[in-house]
Amino acid sequence: MTLSKTEVDEKLKTGESFVVRFKMPENTNVTENDIIRGEVTFNTSVLDDKVIFKADGMPTYHLANVVDDHLMEISHVIRGEEWLSSMPLHVLLYRALGWENTRPRFAHLPLILKPVGKGKLSKRDGDKMGFPVFPLLWNDTISGETFRGYREDGYFPEAFINLLALLGWNPGTEQEFFSLEELSEIFSLERVVKSGSRFDPEKAKWFNKHYFQQKSVKELSDLFKPVLNDKGISASDEKIQKVVAEVKERCQFVSEIWEQSNFFFTVPESYDAKTIEKRWLPETSAQLTEIYKVFSVVENWEQTKIKEAFSNFMNEKGWNFGAIMNPLRLCLVGGNVGPDLFKICEILGQEETIERLKTAIEKIEKAA
Repeated sequence: MTLSKTEVDEKLKTGESFVVRFKMPENTNVTENDIIRGEVTFNTSVLDDKVIFKADGMPTYHLANVVDDHLMEISHVIRGEEWLSSMPLHVLLYRALGWENTRPRFAHLPLILKPVGKGKLSKRDGDKMGFPVFPLLWNDTISGETFRGYREDGYFPEAFINLLALLGWNPGTEQEFFSLEELSEIFSLERVVKSGSRFDPEKAKWFNKHYFQQKSVKELSDLFKPVLNDKGISASDEKIQKVVAEVKERCQFVSEIWEQSNFFFTVPESYDAKTIEKRWLPETSAQLTEIYKVFSVVENWEQTKIKEAFSNFMNEKGWNFGAIMNPLRLCLVGGNVGPDLFKICEILGQEETIERLKTAIEKIEKAA
């Protein structure tokens, strides 16, 4: 890559475009103590003379980042291991510019690997495998592609931070959950592993479930309100909090609260055909009619009182509890799902419970 002074002068006179390269010293060892990888040595005989100014006069990344970091008094350069091969050039640039004594320390992080197969995790792997890769929703203005974000997918910041911290870092203990404050105290680059770390989308969900369950019913209710608003549903804070308290243990994302509780806010439009076929007997309609009459005279409409009135009536009649409980649930929620049946009745309210029973009996009988 070396031209004589005469050749250079001739090319300049003719106006030939040119680049400026950094001339590597011959057969010289460049040794650097990387914080993560320890002592790393490169021999310049295997390194080429990199361009540091392009033909249009603009500096390349190699020169620009060295100058910028020096002027900003950067103390540590932390980047992916794919940049490790550039480290000797950058060390030599600092040395050539007279900044040897003030240059930053280097730390080259291991790669984040695909959940399955080989290679580095890419921005398109998430869409292929069904999980986000970016922290936030990202629109690529060049390609027009949109990539999912952890925030928009319902992950809490605490879960995302915890996930990132343990990708290639080991605290040296059995602890798995860390606040940002704890991480700021105990994190060290020296404990980052050298080998690549395989990304685990299920672990991300596991972290989110942990932080979801740690939040209070009120916090989750406040986060759930916009979901209801988007669906045009209005409900009291008291009802929302009661619902969230009942389904919280079944969820790991705020969006799942709706999946687990929609029947509290909307009347079933249909009824599970398999449950009807299996549980709806010829006498079921008449029995449920008797049940809602019992419900209509319960004075203190709360879970234990509703259950007590129901149980007393069932025992008096000598009816099979299982034969009634499943059709009763079907009428209230549309299927064989949901928390405690009498808690559902309490939250729905006396009038709504009775109305749903009447409606379901009528619809199911008509369809029979």
